[in-house]
Amino acid sequence: MRSIYEIFKSNEHLMDLSPVEELIEYTRELEGMVLENKMEESYDKEHIYISMLQDILTSCLEMEENNLLHERWPDIYKKTDAEDLVKNLKDYIIDMNRTSNLGL
Repeated sequence: MRSIYEIFKSNEHLMDLSPVEELIEYTRELEGMVLENKMEESYDKEHIYISMLQDILTSCLEMEENNLLHERWPDIYKKTDAEDLVKNLKDYIIDMNRTSNLGL
């Protein structure tokens, strides 16, 4: 995107006209709004990624804890299958990507 000064480079005297000054001010406001929107979008995606990583870590820790409990008390606790965990995590990531438009 070209800057305002690049656009009026050969006709700088036009920048002093009242309608052009209004247009320049309006353009700067729009540029600020676009920048804010990009920052919010970036923050939202970062928040989603952090949340996803926390969910994945929690699932892995729960699997490890379940398997330790199974070793101690095999009659009470069922051993967690790693294949099921990986399949569920894959499905979770695909679903989050689809619903949050993460671009993975």
